[in-house]
Amino acid sequence: MVRRIFRSFHFSPGRSASAVVVGCVVALCAVAAGLAPFYLRTRTSETVQAAISAPAPAVPAPAGVAPAVGAPVVPPPSAAPAIQPASFALPPPPVGGLPNWRRLAVPAAAAEGRPTIAIMIDDMGLNRVQSDRAVRLPAPLTLSWMPYAVNVTEQAAVGAAHGHETMLHMNMEALGRTDPGPDSLRTWLPAETNRTYLRQALDRLPLAVGLNQHEGSVASLSVPLMDIVMGELKARGLLFVDSLTIPHSVALGRAEANGVAGVARDVFIDNSPDPAAIRGQLAVMEAIARHAGHVIAIGHPRQTTMDVLGAYLPTVTTRGFVLWPVSATVAAENATPPAQRHAAE
Repeated sequence: MVRRIFRSFHFSPGRSASAVVVGCVVALCAVAAGLAPFYLRTRTSETVQAAISAPAPAVPAPAGVAPAVGAPVVPPPSAAPAIQPASFALPPPPVGGLPNWRRLAVPAAAAEGRPTIAIMIDDMGLNRVQSDRAVRLPAPLTLSWMPYAVNVTEQAAVGAAHGHETMLHMNMEALGRTDPGPDSLRTWLPAETNRTYLRQALDRLPLAVGLNQHEGSVASLSVPLMDIVMGELKARGLLFVDSLTIPHSVALGRAEANGVAGVARDVFIDNSPDPAAIRGQLAVMEAIARHAGHVIAIGHPRQTTMDVLGAYLPTVTTRGFVLWPVSATVAAENATPPAQRHAAE
């Protein structure tokens, strides 16, 4: 019950002179019309690239909704940056009943009766300064990377080399005019287009144990779209974390229906960028962990979040908790009979 409660938390001269002026205006309009497409394409491309490369500002989001990365940008299809193929081979398909998310999982310390804390850092890769700080935090964290971040494959590999677990933060259709980014999964796109976008994104992160939603408040309510997502995760042997960007998400239910190991996040720690508010959310996180045994918290690569976590993470053990990657929490919760798991929630 405790976990369930916390989860719900855009001059008029003569006539002959007039004729000359009109002719000049018409000619100038024709020239302008010919140059306008080139100018607009150039400016649009520069705007999209600047939006993708710029650091994400610390902007508070409403309670219960994952904070967005930067100001909304709506790039036209022709201006969306192309997703490049991965630079090395994908993991092989599941063999001998061992799914890829278990094979790629970061080793977890034994809990030995202590409550466990899993912290995911979403939106990785866009704000390079703060993403690099997240990579240098004590491991194991679970770093969830934006698929259209520049050099995301290499960025994620560096995170893995520091002992962190890799996830895909898949951009999906949101409410209102918020644009979740290029090649987002959308309810109105053809199924094959959504499937292609998802596969390209997963191919860029071959070390990912699974994915969670970026935005996705509309997408998470669509059974057909979530079934596309879960079908691809099932085929690749990957797990799912429901970010719960909207309270009535059907995503985790569709994961269970499709045989995909999954779990929902419990708390966002930085809806407010105020350090005191972040520390307050960490206290909420600890309370959930003590009650339920496990907790999954989500934060973002922002300066104040990194400051607070940099001071907090070295104290986790002395506070009586074990820091886990998300995969360990998914394994523990999916090993629990559903009736017991729902009772704990």
